Amino acid sequence: MPGIRGLAMSIGGRIEGVPVRDAFGASNGFRRPGYAISVEPGLLYGHRAWTFSVNTPLVVERNRKKSVTDYQNRFHGDAAFADYSIIFGVSRRF
Repeated sequence: MPGIRGLAMSIGGRIEGVPVRDAFGASNGFRRPGYAISVEPGLLYGHRAWTFSVNTPLVVERNRKKSVTDYQNRFHGDAAFADYSIIFGVSRRF
């Protein structure tokens, strides 16, 4: 950014979630499957060997999928998505 040495802006994408079924083994355990897709702007500040960052994912889409238990009970359960999150990071170069 102009005027502040060591400051940078970033933008990224994030997809996170829980699958309906396990990749291996039985899928009988309790879970709240679904996913969230976010755009993630951030700021980074570097000073000497240190870098500090802060990112805030902004949700574009949330989707609560039906779980194995939901299919068995013919019911669609609730979801547990976070309304917001702030991610801080610190790193040091050696």
